[in-house]
Amino acid sequence: MKRMIYIPLVALGLSACGDPSIEEELASANDRNEELQSILQTEEVALQKNTQRLEALEEDISKMQSVISNPDIDAYVDIVTDYSKAMKKGLSDLDALLSDNADTEDLSTMDQEFEEISESLTGAIEDYRDGSSNVELDEYLERQHSAIQLANEDILGSLDTIGNGISMSDQNLLDQGLEQLRNAHEYY
Repeated sequence: MKRMIYIPLVALGLSACGDPSIEEELASANDRNEELQSILQTEEVALQKNTQRLEALEEDISKMQSVISNPDIDAYVDIVTDYSKAMKKGLSDLDALLSDNADTEDLSTMDQEFEEISESLTGAIEDYRDGSSNVELDEYLERQHSAIQLANEDILGSLDTIGNGISMSDQNLLDQGLEQLRNAHEYY
C-alpha cells in the first residue's frame, strides 16, 4: 500500500515540475511582446530625433556652402573691416584731441582739428554706406548691417552736437554730444 501512495505522489510531483502550461507560456509571450513593443517605440522616437538632427545638419551645411561660395559676403567683410579701422582711428584722434584740450576754456580752439576728425568719420560712414549698398547680404548680415546703420545715424548726430559745442565753446553741449557718441555702441 505504501507503494501505491508513493506512485501518485511521485506522479504529482513530476507533473508540478514539468513544462509550464500553455496559459503561462502565452502570458509570458504577451509580457515579452509588450516589452519589445516598448523598446521598438523608444527606438522609433530616437530614430526620428536623429533623422531631424541629420536634416538640420544638412541644412546648416547647405547654408554654409552657400555662404562660403558667396563673394558678396567676402566683399561685405572687407567693407566692415575698412569701416572699423577708419572709425577706430577717427575716434582715437577725437579722444586725443579732447584729452589734450581738457583744460581749455575756449573750446573753439579745437574747431579746425575737430572738423578734420569729423570729416574722416563721416567719410568712413559714407564709404560704408556706398560699399554695402552694392552687396547682397544674408539674413544674419542684414541684421548686422541694420545695427551699423542705426549706430551711424547716432554717430553723425553726436558729431553735429560735439561740433556745435566746440564752435560755440559750450561745454554742456560738448558733453551731450559725447554722451550721444558713447550710446551709439548699443547698436553693435
